[in-house]
Amino acid sequence: MYPRLLILDNFIYFAPTQITHTMILLKKLTLITGLLFSAILSMAQVKFSLSKEFETVRKHQDIGFYRWDTSVYAQVYYRPREELVFQTFDERFMKMKKEKAVKIKAEDGRNEGLFTMKENHYWLYSTWKRDEEKEELWAHQMDRTTFKFIDKPIKLIESGKLASEMGWDKYRFYRSADNSYLLMTCRLRPKEKRDRLNKDVIGYYLYNGQMKTVYAHQIEMPYTEAEMDILGKDVDSKGNIFVLASVLLNNALDGISDEKKRARRYELMRVNQKNNTMEGIKIELDGKYLKDVVFSEDLIGNMIITGYYSNQATGGVEGAYVFRIELNDKNGVQKINKTYCEFPKEILQAYESDRTKRKIEKKSKKGRNVGASALEFRKVVFGADGSLTIIGEEHYVVAHTSSTPNGGSSTSYTYYYENIYVLRAGKDGKTQWCKKIPKYQKGKRTYDLGFYSHSYKGNNYFFFIDNKKNIDLPESEKPAQHLSGKGGVLTCVKIDPNGKMTKEIVLDTREEHLKLSPQSFEYVGENIIVDRLKKSRKQSVVFKLELN
Repeated sequence: MYPRLLILDNFIYFAPTQITHTMILLKKLTLITGLLFSAILSMAQVKFSLSKEFETVRKHQDIGFYRWDTSVYAQVYYRPREELVFQTFDERFMKMKKEKAVKIKAEDGRNEGLFTMKENHYWLYSTWKRDEEKEELWAHQMDRTTFKFIDKPIKLIESGKLASEMGWDKYRFYRSADNSYLLMTCRLRPKEKRDRLNKDVIGYYLYNGQMKTVYAHQIEMPYTEAEMDILGKDVDSKGNIFVLASVLLNNALDGISDEKKRARRYELMRVNQKNNTMEGIKIELDGKYLKDVVFSEDLIGNMIITGYYSNQATGGVEGAYVFRIELNDKNGVQKINKTYCEFPKEILQAYESDRTKRKIEKKSKKGRNVGASALEFRKVVFGADGSLTIIGEEHYVVAHTSSTPNGGSSTSYTYYYENIYVLRAGKDGKTQWCKKIPKYQKGKRTYDLGFYSHSYKGNNYFFFIDNKKNIDLPESEKPAQHLSGKGGVLTCVKIDPNGKMTKEIVLDTREEHLKLSPQSFEYVGENIIVDRLKKSRKQSVVFKLELN
């Protein structure tokens, strides 16, 4: 779809002797073009629109859009120690209906996020009482229609001074797939400063949809910080708490030897909520090297570990893996079912230069491993049938260092966001199809680089700013470059459940005078994607995409 191609609104002038003949031709052209335009519209997968302008809430943090009720959507802003502001829109996002400011009572409260648990909305905030050296985490329920706070805030935990966890904030939150459980974890201040001596003590706090405590305990990890890296945590819809860790083969618990000193293995641990211990099961990797590790619950209640792998320690990504965790009748980890989905050579060669194709072909003939370079995991989408779609993007950064007149040096960076890889694995973990979406984005800044993806009715949609030369790109050619900040077309690629891929241009950013950042898109309904765009310092509009 490219509706700006319609030219019938332009004025055309003719000499008097040409009017009759030209009017006949123009009527025919109008009929043909109208039919063509109707056909283009009927094929369109996506349509875009802009809301009426509304006033931007200034000097506030933009938290994002939330679905607040069945048909109520709100853009939320936050100003520390003062207020939350809600701007609500009609269902079509054509105009802002009302603005509601809610005062925050906590004097030193820090925003920890808005959470929807089943049908209840909560604002979570933390406080630090310096005189008492006391950390507190609170939850305050909010009314679905008035946005006002309900009753008194609920104190979730109280503790001494906490440390940041995994380089993030002090509190980390995880929700089960059905939003029935919220897991909060926090890390106590280390007893020992040296990693080889200290064992982390982590608090695990589990809450239900009414923010009532289901489980709360602080557990010391079985390995030291030097021996163990925590890769992920999650909670399933049964309330089981899991931890995935990378562990040195040589450690104080299993024993130390002189062989393979820096080699690591993976271990899946489950919190035994009866005796407050960690139950672990070692994961054999079958000689593979995991490049990325993502740990989460699918839509049918199975815990899944997935990501990319290679058959060698260095080199490109050769495929995706799927580890399904099988529990026994006591919810303990009984078995891990493992499958590996190798990227087909044809997919690796698609949309590449002749030189790259020859290199892949040469390696393949010699029996050497071939893979996608600089491929980074982006997202996993779970299907209701137990399938999963693994999405990644080729991304890398090049540093440029030069000398300055005063004898120093200056470094600048160029960011590259290239092809998207999409692989669908069935419930059995085996590959159903694999696709490569071609793109070649480059820039000194990144606001219009990368992509946004969304799943609707089993289809996967991908949005990114592209060079319009790529709309009908054959697999034998490399995509033309899109340079950040130079304008381009917002492109939508749709992949249906059977792996059929179609592409269309949604809009031309230059013609529409829009600056879009697909990475900041958000979905607020099954088929509605939005973003807030600033038209000026004081005025904003909602940019909306609607999927057919």
